[in-house]
Amino acid sequence: MLDHVLNLGNQLSTDLVKSDNFPNFDYDRILVVGMGGSGVAGDVLKLILNKYSSLDIEVHKTYKITKKHIENKPLCLFISYSGNTEETVSALEEAIKADLEWCVISSGGTLLEMAKENSKPYIEVPSGLQPRAAFGLMTKAVANFTPESLGVNIEQNCKDSGIYLNELLHNESENEIIKITKEIANNIGNKTVVIYGGTQLSYLVSQRWKTQINENAKSKSYVGYMPEVHHNEILSWEADKDGSKNNFHLIFLRDQNEHPKIKNRFEFTKEIIPKGIEITEIENIKSDNLIKELFHLVLIGDLISVFMADNLNVDPYDIDSIENLKNMLKEK
Repeated sequence: MLDHVLNLGNQLSTDLVKSDNFPNFDYDRILVVGMGGSGVAGDVLKLILNKYSSLDIEVHKTYKITKKHIENKPLCLFISYSGNTEETVSALEEAIKADLEWCVISSGGTLLEMAKENSKPYIEVPSGLQPRAAFGLMTKAVANFTPESLGVNIEQNCKDSGIYLNELLHNESENEIIKITKEIANNIGNKTVVIYGGTQLSYLVSQRWKTQINENAKSKSYVGYMPEVHHNEILSWEADKDGSKNNFHLIFLRDQNEHPKIKNRFEFTKEIIPKGIEITEIENIKSDNLIKELFHLVLIGDLISVFMADNLNVDPYDIDSIENLKNMLKEK
């Protein structure tokens, strides 16, 4: 899995296969449907559109689509790396019944077959990876669904970010980011990681960190969004039955674009949380390239999750429980 993380920069520069009828998209609203390591690409598209436009976007992570979705008649984008995710296929079937416009991102499977059969636009990404290991490819893919009216070349931003990541990881054996992420993974040990973000970007990355720790390190992790955590979760740190607070490691993902009040809240949280809970604070870079800011933090989290897996002697590739669940669902 480490090799895939180190290849993130190259993924952002990969040329992807587009259908012959792939258009220049122009829409007022878009509904993105996807799950897990594929669905997070929809969150990236939402981050982009929220920053650079007033377009209406919703990311949907479950079966089917709602009556409200059908009434709004959005462009529907269905994302599944395998192409066989049952929730996403179910939603696509609903979109076809409702005669909505739709398109697909996938490496193959049912989604790609349906797109070709119905002459719908699609992007085909390289196959052979686990979905979470294809995050760079999926981000590059959703960049193709940004309207020309955006005024920002997101595809070029992806390529530039890929170069940045490769430069950041140059000379792996003596690399500072490798050293830092190994130290953080060592400090976490077998503790439960709780991650707080304070902007749309840092909260998106918090969720990516959580799922990477879940899947790669087979460890529990939870996320919180500042300032919401100050209205509820902050009280949970007061409990310490049998020294339970020592089972947690708290991470603050800091963003240069935080609201001034959010900056204050992070600082006050350090004072409020009881002594004994270890806090790691990670500052993001400041750039005029949103994708570069995003992937700087993503890379750090991906590395930490892989080094955690190594420390815990677990196989990052093992997803037997997920596959067993899929088989159980097929039998019902």
